Amino acid sequence: MTIEIYKSALCPRCAYVLHSLKKLQNEFDDIEIISYDIATNFNTFSKAGIKMIPTIVINDHRKSWIIPASQSIRDFVLENKNTIEISASQSV
Repeated sequence: MTIEIYKSALCPRCAYVLHSLKKLQNEFDDIEIISYDIATNFNTFSKAGIKMIPTIVINDHRKSWIIPASQSIRDFVLENKNTIEISASQSV
């Protein structure tokens, strides 16, 4: 499962979300994190329609936080991980 995080190097909330994602990555072998920083990837932000940081995207599902909580991040990732696994098993 690929998780995209749209962030800024100067954003403490973004660092917290990225740290939480890396903890999940250590727990689940199939998680890949792709990180986009607004300072170096402004066009990527624009094309993706990202209006707020931090934002994480899993497939077509996106979530942004004003005040991120590790449980909320975990719940969003696991909810989408389960959706991906169910879709894959139904298509077999």
